[in-house]
Amino acid sequence: MKKWSPENCDQEATFMRMKEDAMLNGQLKPGYNIQIATENQFITNFAVFQRPTDTMTLISFLDSFKKRYNRQSKIVITDSGYGSEQNYEYMMDLEIIPYVKHNYFHKEQKRSHKNNPFLSSNFYYNEKENYYICQMGLHINFVRNEKRLSDAGVTSTVSIYRAQRCEGCFLRCI
Repeated sequence: MKKWSPENCDQEATFMRMKEDAMLNGQLKPGYNIQIATENQFITNFAVFQRPTDTMTLISFLDSFKKRYNRQSKIVITDSGYGSEQNYEYMMDLEIIPYVKHNYFHKEQKRSHKNNPFLSSNFYYNEKENYYICQMGLHINFVRNEKRLSDAGVTSTVSIYRAQRCEGCFLRCI
């Protein structure tokens, strides 16, 4: 096997964090992101992407399935690497049933996350009056909504909250 060097690599490959190294350092090496879809243990679709993460490959991958078979899947099951607002909206618009964990799902299952009183996801929320209460007992009130543009070109609305007496305390919720 050839040792990697810039001269013998594919010039169109993207640098990606590889899991192969023995020290589990996740070294950056040129590579491609291969996507494969299966049904009943048969490969039904495949695609090669230059994007190092899965989040921004799902829509193109589903479109390639539609183009290949002239129909779309009714159900899509993926891991949390595909969880994004853009992907959920796309699948819902096409009436695809998504079984896709959001990208913080596994982190939120850990005891250290659930028991951390300083995380905004653990604050008490009063839905009727639209405010949070932090671990210090302060009300964190709604201030305004802001539009944000993601790297994928998707516009999201983010709600901004601020504590009454805590000048440095901000809370952003999607």
